Amino acid sequence: MLRTDAGHGLLARYRRMQNSSDLEQSINHFEHALDICPIDHPCRPAALFNLATAKFVNWQANETYIDLDIPIAIFQDALNLRPTSHPDRPITLLHLAIALLCRFAKRGIEMDVDAADELLSEVLNICHANSHIHRAALL
Repeated sequence: MLRTDAGHGLLARYRRMQNSSDLEQSINHFEHALDICPIDHPCRPAALFNLATAKFVNWQANETYIDLDIPIAIFQDALNLRPTSHPDRPITLLHLAIALLCRFAKRGIEMDVDAADELLSEVLNICHANSHIHRAALL
């Protein structure tokens, strides 16, 4: 819990100050939190999501291809652990779709845009039309 809180604090500070060391430390905290979280623990999808988010921000800062493949895989792992009824499934779907669309924009792999369309369709089907997640999926 402390590692997660520290990771979120450092990620928020990175977004304000753009200090790459904050981003690296945030990733380290999220990696450690994931390492100590048992595979069958109910918080594991959240730990995966947090790490994927920080890795995605890292890709946005550096834009290397390998850095984008990693958060996509981690978002997918988090999604696989969140059943259809899970309250955080829509945000996970949305973030995975965004990452796939970014990779499509860089590499032009049609499978990425097709997968993102499916994910966004699911978001639109399960979210209330007035929710911010639903509105984001429409963009």
